[in-house]
Amino acid sequence: MSNDMWVKMAEFLGNLNGENVNRESYIRTPEYEEALTAWKETELEWEEFLKTLSAEQQNQAEKMKDCLEDFASVQERRAYIQGYADCVQVLFHMGLLRKTEGLKWPEKME
Repeated sequence: MSNDMWVKMAEFLGNLNGENVNRESYIRTPEYEEALTAWKETELEWEEFLKTLSAEQQNQAEKMKDCLEDFASVQERRAYIQGYADCVQVLFHMGLLRKTEGLKWPEKME
């Protein structure tokens, strides 16, 4: 598939992924629930910790935290889309999807 195709697919799947976290099919593993609980508990500690820092240090710490949260979000979205790409490949190799001229897997990006 062309890179443009993957961009469009990523946009669609990204919207689907973020739509309704309360739907019945939304996966919430025990590890996710445990991490969510730990994050909520740590959030209170984080706020108290920030109070011990100067304003400049607080801003820097918040920027670092925002960067980590953004990176985690991008990793999650990439893994979600990768799962769909893997499913498409499995269906193709099982012979359930036919090859379409002009569509190809994107080149590996470094």
